[in-house]
Amino acid sequence: MQRLPGKARSRQEVLRECEAEVAKMRGYIPRVLWDFLIPDLSRAFRWRVQLDCGCTTEVLTREDGTPPHEAQWKDHRSPLPPGQMTCHHDDSPPPPYRVIAEWGDRREVTFPADPIEPSDDTDPRVWSVLRRDEPHTSAFWEVTLACGHVEEAIAPSLDWVPASGPRRAAPERVQQMSAEFEDAWRANPELQTERDREHTRRMLADGWPAPEPERLCYSCPRVRMILAYERVGWLVPRQRQSRKATSTTPTPSRSALERRLRKAESEAERLRAELDRIDQGPLRPD
Repeated sequence: MQRLPGKARSRQEVLRECEAEVAKMRGYIPRVLWDFLIPDLSRAFRWRVQLDCGCTTEVLTREDGTPPHEAQWKDHRSPLPPGQMTCHHDDSPPPPYRVIAEWGDRREVTFPADPIEPSDDTDPRVWSVLRRDEPHTSAFWEVTLACGHVEEAIAPSLDWVPASGPRRAAPERVQQMSAEFEDAWRANPELQTERDREHTRRMLADGWPAPEPERLCYSCPRVRMILAYERVGWLVPRQRQSRKATSTTPTPSRSALERRLRKAESEAERLRAELDRIDQGPLRPD
């Protein structure tokens, strides 16, 4: 933690923005879920953080115990690794391909039939091959990439599982595809970017696996590392608790304590005698 250049925003301004956002959330979140999904602003603590891109921004955490570089900030899909935050820049590089390191949860999505006419940027001949004229369902798997970020991959079929491994094309077909791609690249050098061209070559060298072992990571271009942070304070000021006055009662003398002890022992003896009489029951005449 260190003192960062610049000044924090006005607390009142930040509080007004947060209150407006909370009011908006209450408009579309069911009341029964408010305690779970809507932040308690009275427990929000403000920080300023400096990122490796040179930007300094403000963030809020729940309570003040976890500093920003230890928290997990969310991206478009899931929490980022600790110490990372997003910060958009217009000159950020394009998403890179990353190797899939881990397969996670699965979900199914049903799509309607594709439209008959292709979009303006799609060749009609290509569309005639790709188009699905019936509704179809696809399986999407959540994947963690080697960079630690999370994306989704489409399975080649509904019954596919990661333990099955990728399905590959026949060697003859891969050889034919390689020649076709090389011809297409020579005819149109701008058909693919250098990034996508190298990816295609890797997939061809691997037998054209499905699903592909690489995915584009859309988090990497906008993720930054937290270099330093500064405490700002509570979003809602906390009332100072008055300290209880420290007791100044003097310690009793030894003689006083001995008198209290004898009195307590005498009372204990009397109570034991009462218990004995109760245990013996009422006296009966001879």
